[in-house]
Amino acid sequence: MTPKGNKPKPKRNFFLRGIVALLPAMLTIFVFVFIVQFAERYVTGPINSFIYSALEKNAAGWAVLDTLGVDPESEEFLNIDSLPPRVQEVRERDGLASDSFRQALDKHRADSYGLVYDLDQLGIHEGKLRDAVKGAVHPVVGIIAALLLLFVAGYLASGFLGRRVVSWIDSVLSQVPVVRAVYPYAKQFVEYFLSDSELEFDTVVAAPYPGPGVWCIAFVTSPGLRTVHEALGGRYVACFVPTSPMPATGYTVFIEASRLIPLPMTVDEALRTTISAGVLIPQQESVDELVQSLSSILGRPLEVEE
Repeated sequence: MTPKGNKPKPKRNFFLRGIVALLPAMLTIFVFVFIVQFAERYVTGPINSFIYSALEKNAAGWAVLDTLGVDPESEEFLNIDSLPPRVQEVRERDGLASDSFRQALDKHRADSYGLVYDLDQLGIHEGKLRDAVKGAVHPVVGIIAALLLLFVAGYLASGFLGRRVVSWIDSVLSQVPVVRAVYPYAKQFVEYFLSDSELEFDTVVAAPYPGPGVWCIAFVTSPGLRTVHEALGGRYVACFVPTSPMPATGYTVFIEASRLIPLPMTVDEALRTTISAGVLIPQQESVDELVQSLSSILGRPLEVEE
């Protein structure tokens, strides 16, 4: 029997502690792997494929490949099966290394050259040539090209003509069926979080949500809707209420401005508090008595940001 007044110590759940210790690192790795795979599939991958095709299917590209030590016309990339019957007959009669076969092959290729090369018609194995080009041109070229493309697009979009082009594209996409149901809102979302303007200090507030007596961290995002102001006879501002532990999702609510409590917290501090479900509280917002009380209940120190 347990002596009176002494409570049995709870058994430590080492499996749960292991999850708590490793899960943040695993989630971080997962996010970065997802970003890299997404960029490789939809950004750098298509750019690299375009670069490879540009090098493989025209005279200027072949000149570049020649400087990199790749000769598309060498026997290494020869595809006998795609050659016309007359050239194959010469090969069968005189052999692959004969001068007559080489002359017949050169003549066939000279007649087949155009502005854009058809590798199959030229008797060149596309797969083997692509592998050689990939070995000569590192995939990092696609990353560099994507970054340069972003800088150029940003530079052009900041000018008068660029702004007109962007405005025209927005107008066109906003009129396309199905697309117009998504594109305008996606544009607003991206501009809100990635625009040059920063969220100010006083946008972090404590809001009475989801009901009286319950308060949550929220961000003031706009002055609200005029119709709501006129109907309710007050100033109801738009607030974004992030959810824990994924603050990228949440709710947009309209709350009377007088009921909001401005918090002396930066946006980063508010996000950390939300992600940690209230565990990581900024030092200036910590309540010493409450921290000590919770620490005694939990049997461990409560984490407070320095």
